[in-house]
Amino acid sequence: MNLMEVMTAALLFLASSGASLALWSQAAGSLADDSDRLARSDRLEAVLVAVESRLRDPDLRQGAPALPCPVLLDRLAATIEAGSLPVGMERHLTIAAPGDLLQLRLVEGGEERMRSYNPAAFGGCGEVAPPATEPGHAS
Repeated sequence: MNLMEVMTAALLFLASSGASLALWSQAAGSLADDSDRLARSDRLEAVLVAVESRLRDPDLRQGAPALPCPVLLDRLAATIEAGSLPVGMERHLTIAAPGDLLQLRLVEGGEERMRSYNPAAFGGCGEVAPPATEPGHAS
């Protein structure tokens, strides 16, 4: 083999090694990004599960009289806002329609999760009814 063939073979080897290294680096970076995105997504879902668990806590409702839906909606919002969040996560609460739906949006990095909560789904929502009178008796 002469010097020109050796130099050409070395150049081809270096070029292919460099391209292969660039592909491996890109794949590793993509894998790391996907892993970070999945971890953020898991944290968002874990916070949503914890929020729903707090909202469904029977100790909060035990012995409580039925409340009008707008009042219960405010209590649900206060319960959600009282919970702590991991560092870097943001919480946004909005009421879609008065006394109708509470929308929770959690954001961390580029990931976002949203849930809507209807106060009636958590029990106790309704007007307190006045005592019924028996028919035929005047009040």
